[in-house]
Parts: sequence; C-alpha cells; structure tokens
Amino acid sequence: GILAFAVCPGFTMTGMADDYLESRGGDKLLADIPLGRVATPEEIGTIAAFLALDAPPSMTGAVLDANGASYVR
Repeated sequence: GILAFAVCPGFTMTGMADDYLESRGGDKLLADIPLGRVATPEEIGTIAAFLALDAPPSMTGAVLDANGASYVR
C-alpha cells in the first residue's frame, strides 16, 4: 500500500540557483531551456502536493521531470 514517486527538478529559482545562474552567464544558460526560465519553488511544491494528495495509484514508480523541457531536443 505504499506509493513511491520521484520529483526531479532542474534549476529552481532559489537564492542558491539565482547566484549560480548569474555566475555562469544567466541569460546564456536560460537560452538552453526551451521554456526560457527556471521553475519556481511554488511549481515544484504543486507537483509534490499533487503526488501526495491526488496522484492515482497507477502512477506509482513515476519519475516527474520539472526542467522547462531542457531534456527535449
């Protein structure tokens, strides 16, 4: 009766990520993300809340990437 999910965020706009992005050229790194921006902490929280409260049991074992489509090429 235990369900397991993995949330795999890419860059998320926290203070640490903001400092890292700025030190690496900011806009140049964002240009490699098709969405053109990084996730917000609220977006990652929404994913976690969905998995905890609303995800159907058949999703168990799912890995959810939240990376602005940076893996899509």
